[in-house]
Amino acid sequence: MAEAFLDRDFKAYEKHRQDDPEYNALRLSVRHKLKSMADVVQKEAKALGVDMSAQAGLHHPYTFNSYRVREQRAYLCRGTKERKKLGAFFGEALGKDAETHYIQTVLEVCIDDQIVEVALRIHPQAWWDGENLRKKCAKDEAELKEFCSRLRALPAGFDLRVHDWRKSNWCSQAQPLHMKETLALYTPGNHWLHIQRQLPKEDALDLGEQAEAWVRSSMLALLPVYRFVLWEPI
Repeated sequence: MAEAFLDRDFKAYEKHRQDDPEYNALRLSVRHKLKSMADVVQKEAKALGVDMSAQAGLHHPYTFNSYRVREQRAYLCRGTKERKKLGAFFGEALGKDAETHYIQTVLEVCIDDQIVEVALRIHPQAWWDGENLRKKCAKDEAELKEFCSRLRALPAGFDLRVHDWRKSNWCSQAQPLHMKETLALYTPGNHWLHIQRQLPKEDALDLGEQAEAWVRSSMLALLPVYRFVLWEPI
């Protein structure tokens, strides 16, 4: 059964409730809702030949979120086998980072008090993927054009952003020269890279159970870009 987003789902992440343990139960229900969506996408991705692991973020105030739950997230990353392969390649010094499920390129669904968002995110410490993307697009014109083609094929509303910079790069308008300039400013190891699509709260509520289809189709649409970004050990 498809699940709808409810008004209370958003309220759990309003500023004055982010550190309130009384909302832990509500946030846990939202966590389950997002994780179930990610689980379905995981199965659909596997049928397409992409092995991924489904994870979910903290729903309660804790040291890792500075005792504030500003948003709730669930995400897909490399499967366990592929993460272990990365870890073995990098060895003891770097292997722990490479095997950590959140230090990866992920496909994510998240909710805060205002929006539902689907995104592909390259973690700053997942420099192996960031460098793979940056170098492919810098050195090979055909690869750069292919990356832009995959971005343009995404549904309307996706934009590419570097770190927390305000500048949007609308994927529907992605062109090689402009994208090359944007990626030249991106430094793996220091910066996040986001390819994201947002659904405002009001639209999510109006869509009812169809909001889950929006999430799932948006995440699946990112798979070709995800495949392009991922670096594989030789």
